[in-house]
Amino acid sequence: MDLTHISPVQESTFFAPAERSSPAKLEEQCAGYLADDLADALMQAMPGYAMLINQQRQIVAVNSSLLRITGFHSSGALIGKRPGEALNCIHAGDAPGGCGTGRHCSVCGAVLAIIESQESGRQAVRECHVTLSGDEEAVLDMQATATPVQIRGEKFTVFVLQDISSEKRREVLERVFFHDVINTAGSIHGLASILVEQGGVPAHLETEYKNWLVRLSGTLVDEVRSQRKLLAAENGEFLPEVTSVDIRSILSEIYQLYHQYDKTPGRNLVILDGGNYTVRSDASVILRIIGNMTINALEATPIGGVVTISARAEGPVVVIEVHNDLVMAEDTKLQIFKRSFSTKSTAGRGIGTYSMKLFGERYLKGRVTFRSSLEEGTVFSFSLPIDQ
Repeated sequence: MDLTHISPVQESTFFAPAERSSPAKLEEQCAGYLADDLADALMQAMPGYAMLINQQRQIVAVNSSLLRITGFHSSGALIGKRPGEALNCIHAGDAPGGCGTGRHCSVCGAVLAIIESQESGRQAVRECHVTLSGDEEAVLDMQATATPVQIRGEKFTVFVLQDISSEKRREVLERVFFHDVINTAGSIHGLASILVEQGGVPAHLETEYKNWLVRLSGTLVDEVRSQRKLLAAENGEFLPEVTSVDIRSILSEIYQLYHQYDKTPGRNLVILDGGNYTVRSDASVILRIIGNMTINALEATPIGGVVTISARAEGPVVVIEVHNDLVMAEDTKLQIFKRSFSTKSTAGRGIGTYSMKLFGERYLKGRVTFRSSLEEGTVFSFSLPIDQ
């Protein structure tokens, strides 16, 4: 077995230890595993993507399911790699020490499960969100299970990843979509009941109630359409409706929608003066992305605080920014664009920032970023090419 590609050089780390085994030690560990027919049989019988890893979190053996997802025909190319390196995780190269040593690794359920199991000597189960790099990023929600074992007196970890993406999508659907739809439908039902059951409603109130019904039913239809778009986008089936879009008009509509947002009373929304720009894109999706940024900023802002929205040109792109004065916690910064991550404990949240990234970058070919510091507060940015 050729292990000359494995380097035992010690690297710096932001989280888990970076040290790796020498090629000679890895070869010895692989030989010990291969000499144990039962260990190999159990490994191949494991559901999901299974790996046997050593104390340095390096792969010693894998099952056939992992080979299929990584595209390799034999395990030799994976020996010595760490799980994120084998799966081509987008964060595996964030630090010189590789998988487990970058800043994002501190909130990775896979790394945390392995470390917890190694330290406690017991099985550890965590959820993790893996973004695979490539021509187009693929996003997987995984359940990571780390189980300590001994082979020929040496400690290893059986590490298994199971794809729970479909389950997590269903959870998000139930938490976000059904929650919002039920709330809106309940409001419609309540107003309709008042009109039907209570006689003698003053004419001005009856007109107001009917207008509310129109607005709420429109919101309900919009929520259904938005969820349909999200499902299509995740399946790679969404087709943007590209037209000429006036950014100033988008910001004006955002102001009309949210300057008196009923869930964030007492906050001030300000549209800063700036140039006007035209892009070729999908107006409804741009509105949704900026709207999500605005809602998040308003909800993070205390009563009396200010949220500002601006647009400016930077070379060939227009940069739309939504700013508030609060600063994100470090663990929030590292997980902000994950599908299932939420900073709120209440139901009905946890997908806004994920959908911004998904639609804004994959389908509108723009760029969605954020920055957050004590000096500047928090700024979400959406950049799109200006129509020339």
